[in-house]
Amino acid sequence: MNPRRTTLTAALSTAAAAAVCAALAGCSTTADANPTPSITSTGTTAASGTTTTSGGTLATPSSTTSTTLDAAAQEKKDRQDAELVWRKFDSITITMASLPPDQAELAFQQVAVEPQLSRLRMAYQTLTARGEDGYGIDISFVGWREPINGGNTATIYDCQDGSQAGYLEKKTGNKLTGGTPNTPVTGTLQRTPQGWRVANANIDQVNKCTPGE
Repeated sequence: MNPRRTTLTAALSTAAAAAVCAALAGCSTTADANPTPSITSTGTTAASGTTTTSGGTLATPSSTTSTTLDAAAQEKKDRQDAELVWRKFDSITITMASLPPDQAELAFQQVAVEPQLSRLRMAYQTLTARGEDGYGIDISFVGWREPINGGNTATIYDCQDGSQAGYLEKKTGNKLTGGTPNTPVTGTLQRTPQGWRVANANIDQVNKCTPGE
């Protein structure tokens, strides 16, 4: 990925690698040998109406049912919103160098907060100064291992295929780097008044992942 794409690139030039690590929180060299299984939030539904107790009297449905449903709906919405911002963030790291400075800054603020916001700015400066741009697209396979539970932070686990993306030289169009498939990337998002924003993004350049796991 541009900064993001670059981040997903395992084999990069020294300068490009610097841009990658600038765009992300860092290039992790370790991974959890025993990753936590994916957790899917589920809600409990109850039959409508009342039920009969052993004594023959009618019992009203438990009030906790609606609370559980509300929590499940909120979890689903939070995950969808966070994932949407994560994908926008990933796309911007590939295309950022093609944007004029004012548009780039606006785009960064719409997907990131500190410290990730500063990393995007640094990566943008590196790419534009070198006359490089991103090409291609990243294919993301987002997974959830921990529920958000209505909190203000969310952790996304992404198994990315960046093999069709990388950096190129603007003047000649010559491709300088290419990404790799099955690359583990972890993102931490922060809930803000404007919505979810990426606060940290880390790429594992050593280990591999399997989409959907």
